[in-house]
Amino acid sequence: MAKIALVSADESHLQYLAGLIAQATSHVVQRTCAAPAQALGQPGLAQGADLLILEAASFSTDDIQQLRRLTTDRPDTLCMLLTENPSADLLMRAMRAGVQCVLPWPPDAHEFRDELQRCTSHALSGPRNEGQVLSFLSCKGGSGTTFTAANFAHVLSARHGKHVLLVDLCQQYGDAAFLVTDQTPPATLANVCNQIDRLDAALLDTCVTHVGPDFDVLSGAGDPIKAGEIKAMHLERLLTLAASMYDVVVFDLGQDINPASILVLDHSSAIYAVLQLNLAYLRAGRRLMEICNSLGYRAERLKLVVNQYDKRVPFTQNTMESAFGMPVAHVLPYDPTPVRDSVNQGRPVLEVAENSQISRALTDMARQLFPATQPQRDGLLRKLFGHANQVPAPVRA
Repeated sequence: MAKIALVSADESHLQYLAGLIAQATSHVVQRTCAAPAQALGQPGLAQGADLLILEAASFSTDDIQQLRRLTTDRPDTLCMLLTENPSADLLMRAMRAGVQCVLPWPPDAHEFRDELQRCTSHALSGPRNEGQVLSFLSCKGGSGTTFTAANFAHVLSARHGKHVLLVDLCQQYGDAAFLVTDQTPPATLANVCNQIDRLDAALLDTCVTHVGPDFDVLSGAGDPIKAGEIKAMHLERLLTLAASMYDVVVFDLGQDINPASILVLDHSSAIYAVLQLNLAYLRAGRRLMEICNSLGYRAERLKLVVNQYDKRVPFTQNTMESAFGMPVAHVLPYDPTPVRDSVNQGRPVLEVAENSQISRALTDMARQLFPATQPQRDGLLRKLFGHANQVPAPVRA
């Protein structure tokens, strides 16, 4: 899977190119709706990308000069230009600027896919150290998306030894951190974005809450006004840095589909849509799937997660699968007691009730993502002596 940065001032052209890429293979696509001169002036453009695709009616001399500086600074990022009736002069200037290919607009689908394959072959053949990005979307309020995302992230860390960062992008309350820890967050996502120009590994480490040895949380803004100041370009910088520091970066997106959350979805290798078995969630979920399809996300990246499953409910899983035209990937049972205790204590449900139905379901969900990783379990002696002298965590009202 390669990372591709798409730039065009025409939203319909971005949509068309994203569709062509989705038809070719499953790449992570970042879209920027801006003219080349404006986009090339952004410091975070194409950061961490394997291929930069620029589309415009024409490219000025200044555009090519900016492009040359970008390719010089980032030699690992290849570049493709699309424009109407490319001239011989443009081809020469583009070649000198380090551009790999120039195609006419609109591109021939077969030619575009061939060039796409050639320009991303280096990324697909070489080893990559970037962590996976996973997104959790709520089909409708009350689905339990934040609880699922936070506890799934904890299971990846505790049972599979992954270094995990949970990022709370939900704009309403920013309470994901309080589901897994009683610590006061040192900073929020909004604080990080306010100083994005100086963001580095050391600064990010001081801003996250260290829940466990391999589990960190970047708390949400907790204020819709402050959350509204979080821009896609901020998240692009954060994502690039976080993916180099962590094995897995988990985003809780809530219900919001906006430029910032779309950027995260573009970078996500898997998108978990959380819903429940009733008609209201079916309607909302189908609408969410339509939006995801319109954004060019391939079906294999979309994972339906049925939460609070109860066999007594007349609405069946088969009905849900028939309505969505795709299988349910994961089923999390209705298990109210350990969930309530986990939320009230501000501790992961795996710690509160390790053998509960919900803990086992989350563990199985993580095992499907990393089947080659042997789940880790605490030894008997550590359980007997390692935690014997620990003071129980306080119960929240």
